[in-house]
Amino acid sequence: MQKKVLRFLSLCALIVSATVMAIPIAGLTGALAGGQASAASQTTLRIGFMQKVDSLNPFVGVTDSAYVFYGLVYDALGVIDNQMKPSPDLATSVWAVPTTDPELVASHEVFGSVWQYNLTHHATWTDGEPFLADDVVFNVNMNADNYTILWAYQPYSYWMRHAEKIDDYTVRIHYYNKATGLSSPAAYAYLISIPMLPKHLLQGLDPAYINVNWSGVFEDQPVPLVGTAAFMATSSIYDDFVSGNTITLVKNPNSHWEKEYGKTIKFDKIQLVFYDDATAMSLALQKGDIDASSFPPQAFLQIQQDVASGKLKNIETFSGEKITQYWTEVGINMNAAGGNEARLDLAVRKAMALATDKNYICQQFYLGMAAPGSTLIPPINTYWHYNLTDAEKIPLNYTLANETLQNAGYVWNSAHTVRVATASSLAAQNNWLTEGKPLTFDILIRQDYPEEKDIGTYLQRQWDKIGIHVNLDIVDEATLNTIVYKYLYDFMIWYWSADIDPNYQLFVQSTMSINGWSDNHYENPAYDQNYTNAVMTLNRTERRVYVDNCQRIDYEDCGYIILAYENQTWAWRTDTFDNWGDWATDPGRSIDNFWMGNPLYFDLVPTGAGQPDQVPWLAIGAGIAVIAAIAIAAVVLTRRNKKKEKKDEDNPLEN
Repeated sequence: MQKKVLRFLSLCALIVSATVMAIPIAGLTGALAGGQASAASQTTLRIGFMQKVDSLNPFVGVTDSAYVFYGLVYDALGVIDNQMKPSPDLATSVWAVPTTDPELVASHEVFGSVWQYNLTHHATWTDGEPFLADDVVFNVNMNADNYTILWAYQPYSYWMRHAEKIDDYTVRIHYYNKATGLSSPAAYAYLISIPMLPKHLLQGLDPAYINVNWSGVFEDQPVPLVGTAAFMATSSIYDDFVSGNTITLVKNPNSHWEKEYGKTIKFDKIQLVFYDDATAMSLALQKGDIDASSFPPQAFLQIQQDVASGKLKNIETFSGEKITQYWTEVGINMNAAGGNEARLDLAVRKAMALATDKNYICQQFYLGMAAPGSTLIPPINTYWHYNLTDAEKIPLNYTLANETLQNAGYVWNSAHTVRVATASSLAAQNNWLTEGKPLTFDILIRQDYPEEKDIGTYLQRQWDKIGIHVNLDIVDEATLNTIVYKYLYDFMIWYWSADIDPNYQLFVQSTMSINGWSDNHYENPAYDQNYTNAVMTLNRTERRVYVDNCQRIDYEDCGYIILAYENQTWAWRTDTFDNWGDWATDPGRSIDNFWMGNPLYFDLVPTGAGQPDQVPWLAIGAGIAVIAAIAIAAVVLTRRNKKKEKKDEDNPLEN
């Protein structure tokens, strides 16, 4: 009997083994070795984008999708919550060190110039190394010491003197005024959105190399991209990036978010899927090939209408103010070089602003899904947005625009097609433009944004009415970026987004940011003084005065003509994932939230109705194989029992 049992088990093993060997190995290994769920049971959140991740290197990438990507794989010291309030991440708490602290007593540093960041004890890098204070010190000092080289996080690093390690889980950052060399309070220090990168892998690289040549991955390492966040890269991350179609990330099984904050990701993978046009992306959402995406106005409106009519099922839409505080502007180069320097005359810029119908632009080109722009900080940031008084607003007034130019010494040419400079004009007096030369300028426009080309064409017609002519120069964003930061252009249509703290956006227009973040070379001493005071003033009410002053000064100078505060326009499927939440009540849940640690991802739950990463035929097939093996073996064993008189050698399975 024992021999028969052994033969029975051997037969089962033989059949199962043959079945499994016929299945491709790739189907068994899954996306990434190391404890990930099998491909058969994986659930994947797929998000569509019309902008590709332009670099895996967080010092290089500039697209919105790139910042979403960085926010998925890297952590910062602090993040924002559902209500867009500061929330802990790698730093569980942060405070300004009191002046009674022995260190401040000895150094005489002022209150608010030294901040302490108390770190989680539970974070590890995705290659298994522990995350410690040394990593924070390395990242802060690398940015602070190489401010002019590592430009990506200048709004934070400009005011940083250095970071010091107190112990393995405590760091202090010292802030100062770079212009004076004196210690300075830093009102924004409670929220430092610099992604933390692994010291043990980066410390041997030159900062100039990191800023320009580093691909963002470590090619000689088992884990090519190393972070601490809730998601981690697969071994194919660089190949995925180069292909430009899809970037796949998997759930980090060792994330500190669960151990420290009790937050877990309830799905296995997240994919960023890139499309060349809105129609293809819309069809993908409708078919269930993606679960969520942000759409251009026209495509979004169509989805909204189809949902309202019942044509589209299981899809929800949201249009509201962008939490990234995104706005589109006409940027005017204030550098005294290149192009037509008559743009340096405030009268010219003011006339352009007077002849810019922002309401029409919002309705016609953004289809009502934008609000007319005004000051640097958008209305969604309620406390810090400056509401202009009626007397301060630049009205839409073509008559006044013409009068402004005429009074400033710019007169119509004989054909009445364009205005030209006269000897009395500021342009002629400062040798910006010789007498008789026309007010003709070039304007750079991104080709990837058709609505901006339409806006440019519209502005061309409207400004012709006041004697200012612009030639449209349609380029890709990379080219625009290169030209703009050489400060040799006239005008451009581009955008900015910002933090919840005003420091980020106000820094952009300060002279501290020239040859760095500044894209229009704006200079105004009164602005700089108010910006400096806005950084150094810790009292929120008093700080607001300086923040308001900055916005008012910049608006009056027309260095930017802010056209529109654009809405976010998202649509998502409700049959594949649940718990999307109310983005109007909880704006921090938007996928636009690139500040790392987005609360949405911890709440999303797969419904089971959507397609898994692979149809689970592998598991089904394996089960069938086992059942078949048992069945076949049972038949053989039964036949043997019925043929006891036959010798062992008569059975071919035993030869």
